[in-house]
Amino acid sequence: MSAQSTIETVKKEEVIDNISDEQVGEKIDLNKLAALKAKQQANQTQAKQQEEKMANKLVAQKTRSLQIGCVGSGQAGSRIAEAMFKLGYPAIALNTAIQDLRFISVPDSNKLLLEYGVGGASKELSIGNSAAEAHKVEITQLINEKLSDAQVLFLTFSLGGGSGAGSCEVLVDIMSELGKPLVVISVLPMDTDDAQTKQNALETLSKLAGYAKSKKISNLILVDNARIEAIYHDANQFDFFNLANKSIVDTLDAFNTLSSMPSAVKALDAMEWSKILIDSGGLSCFGEFNIENYSEDTSIAEGVISNLSNNLLANGFDLAGARYIGFMVVANSEVWSKIPASSINYATSMVNDLAPGARGVFKGIYTVDSQDNYVKVYSFFSGLSLPMERIDQLKKETVELQSKIKVKDDERNLSLHLNAGTNETISSAQAIKNKIAAKSSVFGKFVNNSTSDRRK
Repeated sequence: MSAQSTIETVKKEEVIDNISDEQVGEKIDLNKLAALKAKQQANQTQAKQQEEKMANKLVAQKTRSLQIGCVGSGQAGSRIAEAMFKLGYPAIALNTAIQDLRFISVPDSNKLLLEYGVGGASKELSIGNSAAEAHKVEITQLINEKLSDAQVLFLTFSLGGGSGAGSCEVLVDIMSELGKPLVVISVLPMDTDDAQTKQNALETLSKLAGYAKSKKISNLILVDNARIEAIYHDANQFDFFNLANKSIVDTLDAFNTLSSMPSAVKALDAMEWSKILIDSGGLSCFGEFNIENYSEDTSIAEGVISNLSNNLLANGFDLAGARYIGFMVVANSEVWSKIPASSINYATSMVNDLAPGARGVFKGIYTVDSQDNYVKVYSFFSGLSLPMERIDQLKKETVELQSKIKVKDDERNLSLHLNAGTNETISSAQAIKNKIAAKSSVFGKFVNNSTSDRRK
């Protein structure tokens, strides 16, 4: 079922008026209060309509190479889908937790609550999988309804979460059968994430790599929160994820938008962008950076050497194995007037040297209407192998964290041991009886989804 009715119910329950009419009447004129409330409501409605009108106007004015529709699953995936939606792309959000779904800024009709058990997945992949399987028909209907015009489908989620990563198998099955290229954007954990999150990431990445190898998905784009942490190390906790999501979607949108535009020098055209995005045959990573010192003829090339790898949103890849490379150099006309003509040739040569065996290195040189006094470089590497350096690091961190957890569990068990003076040996038959009794208990039924959803 759609999350709209559930969300509206929760919203109504939150509005509690503890002031009686009699108390209000003693202090203020009720008629004036009603008039003020009506005026406030009208202003809010008008502001919302104006915002939607402006958003539609901006989207209508923007030309793009590919029509992309996005499905975000879990909290992280839904946030990326939300960021895509804000740029004008159709998007839907799925989650097992109503509280995470409520504050995703897409229309309620574009949200689907995957009701299962008590709500949420608590990082359990099996719960996310079962929830998606239980709502398979509704998911398919929502995708067909909201993303029918899309030429390419994006699926976004965190590799470590229960809802997103757990649901990915079901979602890949659904979306790959729609006859459209499917691009998966998945997020690796932060360095500070726990053992369960990192273990989930390793398991899920293994499945996705198999999908890429079998061509069930057209491209697997990896984004690494640990890398984004390093890039935006000065950001506070509240801004970090907004910056992370913006950095993901802005670069993708730049390629999709600029590739539809003409260039007086060299355009990276729509077909070249399509090859980079959906003919990957493996994994991809991308990034962007700025070059403020651009006056020397080798300045842009030196900027590429210094900044390229450090500003990709994932690390550990062997860029020399890329199948396709796309890079775009963008600046305003005033900046371009100060750049020697040979600068792009030097930069192109350096990019070619990164992957001498690439099938194609596609570049775009664009003049944009901007007040920024610097050169912006966008890069995209597709058709890569697994980032083994990063995976080995994750494995090591997971083993170390699990070892610490085991030590703590053993210490806890020792501290909780109490000899009651009775025989601690329980027969196998009694153990089975205890297990059945536990499942039949009220709590057992509650967590195993046997009871009705009390939020309805």
